[in-house]
Amino acid sequence: MSFTSVSEVNLDSRILEILIKRGIKEFNPVQTEAINKGLLNGSRLLVTSPTGSGKTLIAELGMLTHLLSEGGKAIYVTPLRALTAEKYRELKDWESLGFRVGITSGDYDSDDAWLKNYDIIITTYEKLDSLWRRNPSWIKDVNYFVLDEFHYINDGTRGPVVETVAMRASGKKLLALSATISNFERISKWLNANAVITNWRPVPLKEGVIYPERKKFVVLYNDGTKIELAGQDPILSYVNYMIEAGGQVLVFRNSRKNAETTARKIASFLPIRKELQEISEKISEVDDAGSKEKDDLTSIVKSGVAYHHAGLSRSLREIIESEFIKRKIKVIVATPTLAAGVNLPARGVIIGDMYRFNGKILGFQEEISVMEYKQMSGRAGRPGFDKEGESIIVVRDKKDVEKKMKKYILSPPEPIESRLGNEVAFYSFILGTLSSEGKMTYDSLSDFAHGSLLDSKLIESYLRQGVTWLEENGFIQGDEDDLSLTKFGKRVADIYINPFSAKVFKDYLPGRDISCNVAYLHLMAYTPDGPRIGVGRKERDELLDYVPCPLFIEEPEDEDEEYNYLSALKIAMITNDWIEEIDDDVILEKYNIGSGDLRTIVDTMDWLSYSAYNVASILEEVEHHNVLRKLNMRIKDGVKEELLEIIKIPGIGRKRGRLLFTNNIRKPEDVVMNPEKVKNLLGTNLGEKIVKEAARLISGIT
Repeated sequence: MSFTSVSEVNLDSRILEILIKRGIKEFNPVQTEAINKGLLNGSRLLVTSPTGSGKTLIAELGMLTHLLSEGGKAIYVTPLRALTAEKYRELKDWESLGFRVGITSGDYDSDDAWLKNYDIIITTYEKLDSLWRRNPSWIKDVNYFVLDEFHYINDGTRGPVVETVAMRASGKKLLALSATISNFERISKWLNANAVITNWRPVPLKEGVIYPERKKFVVLYNDGTKIELAGQDPILSYVNYMIEAGGQVLVFRNSRKNAETTARKIASFLPIRKELQEISEKISEVDDAGSKEKDDLTSIVKSGVAYHHAGLSRSLREIIESEFIKRKIKVIVATPTLAAGVNLPARGVIIGDMYRFNGKILGFQEEISVMEYKQMSGRAGRPGFDKEGESIIVVRDKKDVEKKMKKYILSPPEPIESRLGNEVAFYSFILGTLSSEGKMTYDSLSDFAHGSLLDSKLIESYLRQGVTWLEENGFIQGDEDDLSLTKFGKRVADIYINPFSAKVFKDYLPGRDISCNVAYLHLMAYTPDGPRIGVGRKERDELLDYVPCPLFIEEPEDEDEEYNYLSALKIAMITNDWIEEIDDDVILEKYNIGSGDLRTIVDTMDWLSYSAYNVASILEEVEHHNVLRKLNMRIKDGVKEELLEIIKIPGIGRKRGRLLFTNNIRKPEDVVMNPEKVKNLLGTNLGEKIVKEAARLISGIT
């Protein structure tokens, strides 16, 4: 593997200048190989290499060289919003060359016309797919695509969209970046791309297992070396060993409860450090988190330990990530989602569980995939800090050592396969394709579908069934020589909900009397796009007893459907408490959820209520539309109907809105007419800002 001096590569002098400012003097072996395979000449490439091997710089070189030589626009696509924000910060450097860098995610019902003025656009796969459905004029100018974390094509949820985006980028310049892909020959051929395949890492990775032996724990590495650790718990023993060696540790556990319990346990064995008081205070001052979460974290973070999972608020996660990068927090105990979410390397990674919980299979557990293991273990080794990274699997029985070593450490990840092979994914694919193309013959639709990774026989089966189902349910019209979306189908495609979700609204709203808010919220949450949440056995009867009115959907007899029904009912109750202005802490405690869960539920139900009232409008269900429209307005900010006027002012949320309303300031005009009163209630600086915003709002209305 060779390194190449940046001065030896035929780069535009402007690119070279920025690289030198960054302190980049040479290209590493992965980057060198990409350049040799045609990166700077616009060749389509599939680059697979470990985490931290410099793939982002490869993308930057590819995009910038292309834009400087050929013009147009470049789109950088990621699977997660957190990654989108991270890449946006990194790519802002290139604005010094005169290129405008923009970011967009969420708000699927928009063509983002403002992006016509941007040259480099960072977005998510779902957002790009939604943009193609709306077909804005500027998207025709995009002639370079970077598909990051491309192995997400194997993900059951996001995979179909990643595959669709790759198909639609056919014929354009393309750079797919991925962790190791075992069947790269097939995937590179499918992408019509040159393959750049390497296992080079900037920090070598040493992998192993830890298992009990007598009264100690043995760490056996893949190079055959061993160390022995004293202690009563393998995770505690390894964490202590790594911290004493001056390293940081990421511990992965398979559930939030296990992550939290493990973090507290580790913290109890480590000394409190005075210099961490500042982090503790930052956590306690966060606005978007529950009191219980903050109290718990402020306690353990003083020992340099934190836990991290999707149940925490965004602000809490950002503080934990930032302080870990600064090397103040020494240990993070996380659920596996962290491995794919943000760039947080540590000297040591310990994977505490090789199983995940799955309520749909007997025993509630299934082994994690090799790819998931590779994602977690790939976080080991901090470039610039560590000469070597270590990744350790906890094996609780010595008899399983060889099995775990062989399956996870010595084996490649699972081959990438299409995830379009189910009705929900494929029918949505058909809908999106017709939305993008306008009109198609059945044969042209079939030709496009055969450009996927799915087996040809399955494509024909799903395509025939899908077109028939979409016609029967009013989404598409015409014959095999002239297929197009109906007005209903086009609206469903634009708002980016699954056709099966739209069918739920279409089946249950027409001809039904208006019901209470919980009934509508339950209907939304019951759709395939609705959020899912665990329901304990004790909760079942309590939930059913709380139902305040007849629901649109009757309780099913099927066990699986009953689970979805009760999950939707719990989501409906949570959302209803939210719009009734129940305090966040009360909601979190009552339903045993985290502040991050609440935010996710609110965001999803905001989108679904928007979708529902749009579907009701197309169906000309005026009364249902009016109820759903008002619900949508309330869900966004979590307010009663009486606050809808005052929260129109930017910067006024549920708490400030209630404070102003209680003091007889109930609409924007009241704010403008009572500036001193507003300042007294909200504070001088914020009050002045709110008065100005109210004045702008009024002038805009009038």
